[in-house]
Amino acid sequence: MNDPRIPPEAAPAAQPPTPQTPTPQTPPTPEPPDFLPGRLVDLLIRPTRLMAHVARRPCWWQVGLLLLILNGVATTWVTPIMVAEMREDIASRTLPGGLDGEALLRELDQTSEAVAENKLGAVLGNGLQTWAMTILLSLMLYFFARLAEGQGRIPQAMGIVHWAALIPYGLGTLIRLPLVMLTGQHTRVTFSAAAFLPEEMVGGRLFTFLSFLTEVTHWWGLVVIIIGFERIFGMRRQAAALSVVLPWALATTAMAAFRALFGV
Repeated sequence: MNDPRIPPEAAPAAQPPTPQTPTPQTPPTPEPPDFLPGRLVDLLIRPTRLMAHVARRPCWWQVGLLLLILNGVATTWVTPIMVAEMREDIASRTLPGGLDGEALLRELDQTSEAVAENKLGAVLGNGLQTWAMTILLSLMLYFFARLAEGQGRIPQAMGIVHWAALIPYGLGTLIRLPLVMLTGQHTRVTFSAAAFLPEEMVGGRLFTFLSFLTEVTHWWGLVVIIIGFERIFGMRRQAAALSVVLPWALATTAMAAFRALFGV
């Protein structure tokens, strides 16, 4: 029997809460520096990182200016070689109906004289052609990407295509230019399957189609464009490839056909 004189056993005193040791937070991975030389290196060896930068800052018009200057200077530089090849081509083959060989020769002479007299105007004219083609391709691929349910903005599409265009129209031009100047041939210097055709087929229709459709630097650039639409527009790789390669192939085939029929 409990003795009421004996106080009940005291309850244990509450223990102060044990301080929680804070879990060390892993610092976020710093973003790689975004500057022009780094982007150019990423374009060649790590295009996925390049497209991460392009998603935030497309910088398409800066690349467009670079393409304008580079291709304008290169095309103006080799214009005399191109004119000489075209004169030889006109003299050596039968022209399609409706084309006057003498009139074409006079136009070539006028073009050559205009380039010699106004080199700055020739540089701007030739460079603007390349830039305009790049802008048109950007808008066309953006349209097809949206049809394939890609999610992105026009400036991002412009950035994807402009940066990828530096491969055929930047790197390709820098490699071709000294070869053209050394050999004195413009049409023959190509990084396509047409380079393996015999000399007598140079400038023919098969040569033209192979030059347009199998150019290595163009396909390299297309791979970069596909990566860009996949990463930035959130597209599946198959959908991105189809929305890029199909319209490019159609447009390129049309240009090759026009060049094969009327390009003199």
